[in-house]
Amino acid sequence: MSGIVQLLMVGVALGLVALVLVSVRRRGDQDQEQATEIENWRRVNAEVVSVLRTSTRTFLLVRYVVGTSLIHNDVLYPLEDAVPHAGQRVPIRCDPLAPAKAVFDREAYAGTPPKVAGPA
Repeated sequence: MSGIVQLLMVGVALGLVALVLVSVRRRGDQDQEQATEIENWRRVNAEVVSVLRTSTRTFLLVRYVVGTSLIHNDVLYPLEDAVPHAGQRVPIRCDPLAPAKAVFDREAYAGTPPKVAGPA
């Protein structure tokens, strides 16, 4: 009897491991698809309005114009170097179908410091 119970426990454990591996693989595929989608988003030069620092992350409140709309949005600042201050310009990418969906554009930012916005 105890042999059957042990065999069932091993079977359940192997099933759980298989489910975890499938889940991790699917998540990786979704991340890759999302990265490809974001590469096709529109590049925008946004002005930093304010900076929010948490214990592990930094967020930028930015504003940018799309068409005739002025959009305010929070974006995660993924870099660990000097954080831009209010008034500086930073590159972001926004979804052309939903311009309020935006992410910080690392590629455009690489190697170039943000520019200070002119008087408004």
